[in-house]
Amino acid sequence: MNGDKETMNDAGRLNNKVALVTGAGMGFGQAMSELFTSEGAKVVVADINQEAGEETVTRITDQGGESVFFPMDVRRESDAERAVQVCIEEFGRLDILVNNVGVQVNKDVVDTTEDEWDFVVDTNLKSMFFCSKYAIKQMRTQGGGNIVCVSSLSGLVGNALQASYNASKHGVIGLARCMAIDHAADNIRVNVICPGSMDTPIALTIPKEKLEPYKKLNLMKRFADPMEVAYAVLFLVSDEASYVTGSVMVADAGYTTV
Repeated sequence: MNGDKETMNDAGRLNNKVALVTGAGMGFGQAMSELFTSEGAKVVVADINQEAGEETVTRITDQGGESVFFPMDVRRESDAERAVQVCIEEFGRLDILVNNVGVQVNKDVVDTTEDEWDFVVDTNLKSMFFCSKYAIKQMRTQGGGNIVCVSSLSGLVGNALQASYNASKHGVIGLARCMAIDHAADNIRVNVICPGSMDTPIALTIPKEKLEPYKKLNLMKRFADPMEVAYAVLFLVSDEASYVTGSVMVADAGYTTV
C-alpha cells in the first residue's frame, strides 16, 4: 500500500468536507492530505516548511484534488487562528482538523534544557490546544465537526531518553479526551491516533543498521508506510465513525502488546 494515485480509494467518503492538516509537508501529514483529497475533501496544507508544503499541494492538484498551502508555525496562537480563517476564506468552512506536528529531543530529564523542553512541549502539545481552540469555535457555528490528534505509541508507554517527547504525547491523549467530553454536545468528535514507527523521510535519513533493530520490536517486524496509518485516520474523520469519540486508536503493528 502506498500513496500512488492508482491505489487511492475514490469512494468519496469525505465529499464536501474541508480539512486542515498541520505538518502536512511530508511523511504522515502528506499521506493524510493526499488520501483526504482522493476521498473528496478540500485540504488546507499547513507546514512551517514552505517548499515541502507547496510540494504536497502540487501532488494533490496533479491528482485532481483541491488544496492550498498555509505557512504555519503551530507554536504561535495567531497562526492557529489564521489557519482556520484561511479554511473559511478558501473553502467556506472547516469540518476536519488533524493535529499532526511533532518533534523530538532524545535526552533524559537531567540533560534536557528548559528551552528544549519548551520546544518539544509547545510544538507537540500546546500547538494542539491552539489549533483545536479555533477549530472548535468555527465548528460550533457549523453544527459540528471532528478532530484527530496524532499522539504516538510513546503516548502509551515509556521510552529511554524521550522524557519531553513522551510527556507531550501522553498529554495529547489527555487533552483530546477532555475535548471529547467538553464538546460532544456541540456535535464535535475528538479522537487520537497512536502510530508506531513509519517509513517517513526523517526515518529514512537514519542509517539502515541503526533502524533494523527497531523494526524487530513489533509483531510485523517492519515500519509502516504512512498511507497505512492514514487510512486509520480516514475512518476516524469519516461519517463511518459517527459513534466514535474520545477513543485512542493504536496503529503500531502490535508493539504495545508485546
